[in-house]
Amino acid sequence: MNEGNLRQEIEATCETYDSLYAQLVKPINQMLMELDASILEETAQQIVDNLKAFHAGDKDIADCHWDESQNFMRDGMKLLKEGDLANGALQLFGAGLNFASYAVKAASSKNVHIHSQMNDAFKHIMSELKES
Repeated sequence: MNEGNLRQEIEATCETYDSLYAQLVKPINQMLMELDASILEETAQQIVDNLKAFHAGDKDIADCHWDESQNFMRDGMKLLKEGDLANGALQLFGAGLNFASYAVKAASSKNVHIHSQMNDAFKHIMSELKES
C-alpha cells in the first residue's frame, strides 16, 4: 500500500474510533499528509491497532505512545541510513514527541525508569547511525 493510502487509513480509523488518542493522532497525521511525509507500513498498522485498542479500552495511552516512539525511532534511523534525510528527521522528531508523551503519562501511573529508557534510546541511535 502506498504511503498516502496508509495515512488515509489512519485518518479513517481516527474518525471511526474517535477517542482522546484519535484526537491527538488525527491533526498530526493531517499535517504529515500535507507534507507528503513518508510512513512505513508496519508503523501505520501499529497506529491503526493502537487507535482501535485504546478505543476498546484494551490499551492505555502511555503504551500507545511507547509503541509509536519505538517504531518512529526505528523508521527514522532506517530512512537516514537510506539517505532520506527529511523523512528520517521527521520520524526521529515523532519518536521524541511520542517518547515525551509516554514519559509524562507513564510517570504518573507506572513504575518505569524514564531516564534509563531514554539513555537506552540515545545509545541505540548513536550506535546505529555511527555504523553508517
